[in-house]
Amino acid sequence: MMFSDPQLWLFVLSVVFISAFIQGIIGFGYAIVAMAVLPLVLNFREANLLVAFSIVLPVMWIFWGYRKQSDLKLLAGAILGSLIGLPLGLLTFTLIDLDYLVRGTGLVILLIVIDGFFQKPPQTVEGTQQASSVWSTFAGFCSGFLAGSTSIAGPPIVIYAIRQPWTQDQYKGFIFGFFILISITRIIGLSLMGFTTAPVLLTAAIIVPFVILGMKLGTMLGPRINPVLFKRCLLSLLAISSLYMVIQGSSEELPDTSQQQALATSKSSEVHREHH
Repeated sequence: MMFSDPQLWLFVLSVVFISAFIQGIIGFGYAIVAMAVLPLVLNFREANLLVAFSIVLPVMWIFWGYRKQSDLKLLAGAILGSLIGLPLGLLTFTLIDLDYLVRGTGLVILLIVIDGFFQKPPQTVEGTQQASSVWSTFAGFCSGFLAGSTSIAGPPIVIYAIRQPWTQDQYKGFIFGFFILISITRIIGLSLMGFTTAPVLLTAAIIVPFVILGMKLGTMLGPRINPVLFKRCLLSLLAISSLYMVIQGSSEELPDTSQQQALATSKSSEVHREHH
């Protein structure tokens, strides 16, 4: 998966940095933004793998700051649901036609955008968090399925969590506690399915520092940015990207990068033979 084109590297690194920056500001959104933009230049499955492998260490890093607010009893229902939904999502990722997968992901992002425009913040209540309900299990299942099929695990569990009367620390402890478990589980699933190749790991390793830097910068600058205006601008951009994915689907003219590099190597060999 290592890219030979410097411009492609610059684009990919810029996208993951901005996506991580957004996550640092609002607490989620890395996969949503990255998967709305990267498929414009990469094969969808390649983009999916990059997002999956590059998010694990940054999520662990963020979770460390909220580890004391993470209640395993509260997370139990969501985790159980995700463990059921994740294998189904991984199966979908390997079997479904790429065009349907791209359009489906675009539709999911579009639904998230619509929900985001009408979403109201819940009233915060100090005190003990309530135990997981059936809804947390259902949200965990939906997030697990989306994580396996599209790398976008956030929306269902975030929609559930943001409607609870929790403090910001309780919210983040729940969200990142869930993300760290589902991210690791997904990596294990992809590894068992043979997707953990040296090029994927090397490309992800190069990307991770940019993700961490983006999240750190977003965390630092977040309090200085108007959250309402920022959210509306972000949702508007996501709406445009998601509509493009739904309408365009999988572009037949965009081969994966491995095919591009193989083609370039073949052309180089032909030129070399012609000179001799």
